Amino acid sequence: MEDLYRKLKKRLQNAERILFLGLGEPKLRDDAVGPHIITKLLAYNDERFLFINAGIDPMARIDQIIEFNPSHIVILDTCTLNREPGTVAILEREHMADLVPISSHTIPIHIILDYIAEKLPNVNFFMLGFVPENIEGISTLQMYGKGKYSIDELNENEDLPFWQINLTETLKTTADAIIDMLKNLINEI
Repeated sequence: MEDLYRKLKKRLQNAERILFLGLGEPKLRDDAVGPHIITKLLAYNDERFLFINAGIDPMARIDQIIEFNPSHIVILDTCTLNREPGTVAILEREHMADLVPISSHTIPIHIILDYIAEKLPNVNFFMLGFVPENIEGISTLQMYGKGKYSIDELNENEDLPFWQINLTETLKTTADAIIDMLKNLINEI
């Protein structure tokens, strides 16, 4: 993880505005790693950092992405690397079509990135790709933050997942380490 932190810090050191875009379906266990991380970092939104939980439909958030006018976009999603579950890798834009070929998203991420690049030609993209352990559907669904949020609050805040996220222990451990890493990065850059 220290090597990943150094690489991230180097990539983002001179970034003016960074958008973190979490993708994934909360009803598919580890596929929700992106939304899980974003949900834990929403309090860090400000004029320089924006955390968006785009779930399975990043096109629904495209206007907000363009309006923020980021210099860098960091996508948080699962990928199909042939590595151990819980592995995190930095994936370049040109490799995303191959490593995120089938997804729970409504439109493949590389097509959305092409659209964003048309609107924001100087934006720098890369992905933190997480190797999942389990992306099976969850048989029992519970509302996110049961007792903490009402149905209206969940419906009104599109950055909160509607359903409880149930990552495997492997991915939860990895995600929590990335959350801490991103908090440190925000404070240092």
